[in-house]
Order: sequence, then structure tokens, then C-alpha cells
Amino acid sequence: MIVLHIALYALLGTCLTFSVIELGLSGYVVSFFSGTDQEWTWDPDTGYNWTTVHSSAPGILDFFIFNAVWTILVSVAAAVLPWFYARKGGVSPKLNTILGISYIVAFFVTSIFWLACFADIAARLGGGISWSDYLNAMIAFAVLLWLMFLALGILAVLSVCGVLVSDWPGYQSMRKGAVEEQPQGSMVPPTTNEAMTTHQPAV
Repeated sequence: MIVLHIALYALLGTCLTFSVIELGLSGYVVSFFSGTDQEWTWDPDTGYNWTTVHSSAPGILDFFIFNAVWTILVSVAAAVLPWFYARKGGVSPKLNTILGISYIVAFFVTSIFWLACFADIAARLGGGISWSDYLNAMIAFAVLLWLMFLALGILAVLSVCGVLVSDWPGYQSMRKGAVEEQPQGSMVPPTTNEAMTTHQPAV
């Protein structure tokens, strides 16, 4: 259980750090591509002239910025919510189920976002590397974030399925929650020892 909690916090902390780095890198690359520039162009009427050209970054770079901010929010929420509800006290099976499904969906959606990011950039580069070290670093961090969120999603699935044991809200086994919801007055047949003790004749 402690190993699982350490692994979750280590992955979430690393994802938070990498997403902040990714946000800075993508912001710099977007600012590099965006803006105005003077280009020497040919016009049939006036000849060569300096023309102001407005350029904007490709949409995938804007998606990098969105994804970095999204990852920061998901990492902080996934780290704070279990701690918050654990300090609050007992968690109902229904709340545990809602949190568990939310974690799984958020982790796998975020991993898909990062997969789309680096796959699109790699396709634009034709499978090669870019002339910009910043863009290459963005691709590298995107691959790492994709792998880490994939690992977080797998750990969350194993936890709610009862393969890994955890007492954190959202990571508790859903099968355990189903057992806890069993009514106290259910008809459970007595064991053999209980039956023998109950019906033993007095001497």
C-alpha cells in the first residue's frame, strides 16, 4: 500500500514538474513563431518592396499550451483530492466509485492528449528531428508525459479492481465498497461451530 502511494505521488509530482517545463517551452516556441516580420517581396506594379507579413504559430503548438495547463490542473487535483477526503474521514463507496472513475478518465484522456501532441509534431517533421532544440525538447517531454499518465491510469485501474491495495479515496477497491454496502440484517447462515454451540444440550 505504501509503495503504491509513493509511486502515485512520485508520478504526479514528476508530471506536474514536466508540465510546467512544457508550458514554458511551448510558450517560447509559440512566441517565436508568432508576430510580424518585414519581407522583401516582388510586386509587378511597383517592383521589389518591403512588406509586413503577419505570422501565427500552428494550432498544434497552441494545443501544447492548453495541454500543459490541463496537465497541471489534473496533477494538482489528483494529488490533493485523496489527501483532502482522507483527512475528512470515512468515504462512502459511492464517492469512492465517483472519484475512481474520475481519476481513470482524467489520466487516460490526458495521456491521449499528449500522444496526439507529439505524434502530430513527429508527423510534421516526417519522423526526423527539428532544427529547434526547444521543439525537440517539447516532443521529448510530451512522450514522457504520455508514458507517465498511461502508468497512472493503469495503477488507478488496478487499484479500483482490487489488484493493488489502497485506502485512499478513489483508489479503494470497488469490490470492497460493494461488500461494505451489504445490509447488516442480511440472512447469513450460521457456521457449523455457531450451530453446534447454539444447539448443544445443557448438561
